[in-house]
Amino acid sequence: MTIPIGVSRAKGMLNMWTMLRDRRMLFLMIANVLSSIGSGVTMIGVPWLLVNRAGGDELYGYATLATTVVLFFISPQIGVFIDRFSRKKLLLLSEVVGGSVTLAFAFWGFYAGQFETWQLVAVYFSGAFYYNVHFPTQFAFTQEIFSKEQYKTLNSILEVQNQSTSMIAGGVASLVVDHIDFAWILLADAMTYFIGFGLFLFIPYVRSRSQTATQAVSMWSNIAEGYRYLKTKPILVMFFICALMPFLCVMVGNYLFPVYITSVLHSGANVLGAADMIFAIGAVIAGLTVPLLMQRLGSYYTTILSFILFSLSIVFFYSFPIVSIFLSFKALNGWGNAGSRVARNTILMEMVPNHLIGRVNSFFNTVGMGMRVILIGVCTQIVTYQGARAALLLLGALLLVSFIGLIGSKSLFAAPTTPKAHETATREA
Repeated sequence: MTIPIGVSRAKGMLNMWTMLRDRRMLFLMIANVLSSIGSGVTMIGVPWLLVNRAGGDELYGYATLATTVVLFFISPQIGVFIDRFSRKKLLLLSEVVGGSVTLAFAFWGFYAGQFETWQLVAVYFSGAFYYNVHFPTQFAFTQEIFSKEQYKTLNSILEVQNQSTSMIAGGVASLVVDHIDFAWILLADAMTYFIGFGLFLFIPYVRSRSQTATQAVSMWSNIAEGYRYLKTKPILVMFFICALMPFLCVMVGNYLFPVYITSVLHSGANVLGAADMIFAIGAVIAGLTVPLLMQRLGSYYTTILSFILFSLSIVFFYSFPIVSIFLSFKALNGWGNAGSRVARNTILMEMVPNHLIGRVNSFFNTVGMGMRVILIGVCTQIVTYQGARAALLLLGALLLVSFIGLIGSKSLFAAPTTPKAHETATREA
């Protein structure tokens, strides 16, 4: 039976409004908004301060690469900790550690009146480490405290919140980074961590029995259990790796599009700023509309649609190097990336048991980081010798291969035949 569009939209808005009134969701969102804006401004400010020092641009590149490599190797251990220990305690610990480190560097800045290069690199690494511990933990935490029926709405709300706070952080950073002592920015960032701690503290939480059971064996046994689970589900692994491609293209685009704008479109920073804003607007719209699509099409076909629209934007960027086309299709680019991510996260929550979610999610994060390093390295060489459009062509080819993988994963979403359904089918035959 097909649900009328008006009824589906009304139901989706009612579900979203009901979740926003939930104290758990409210505290979670406020904590995320504050910490995301605070850490976002810091993570914009650190690269800016670094690249404006002698040799800072090269040093920042090495720092980014080293941070990614370290996180690549420790991600499996992070996943084990998420599955072994209380997710709420890990969230609280991440807020305390992140706030304490940031506060320590803020006090150093007030005392010394300046920051050494190694201190800026340390702030950058601590922020990246916080992100890679906090958000996978939050992913497992929300899967645990909310019901399966709420996952679509939950992931959509979080996507809207993430994109909105990214826009706000970018706007705030543009106003304060060049005009306020960086020590004050770090102090404000540290306060958001501690406020987040207080908000997470009051979210009701009871650990599930299945999650508690992972403490009974060693860490390496926990890691092995996660890989054994994935080894028995090759189609699931193929689906999620292929579904990661739009996100990986966005990560590569953070390097590629500034080059594309200057060398191909022959435009300036105003186009880059407008493109980022339009991308975020498209992503926010996706967060609001994707739940309705998932109700009507299902999570798999919503992933396919989002993937196609994202790929279409890359095709237009390559085929029509015109500023107006680039800005227009940036909204589609943002919608496709956010839509595929909301659908992908919902499918992950629905398919993977909660006591394994930390390790499984960390596995895909690790694969994503490895692919990101390789792609950025390859695209850097392509841009150097053949130009930015050739790098876009490579992304388009990878999207095509990934799309074939998504189509090949369709059997993962085939409805299981229950005994009752089998009896009915036999009787009708």
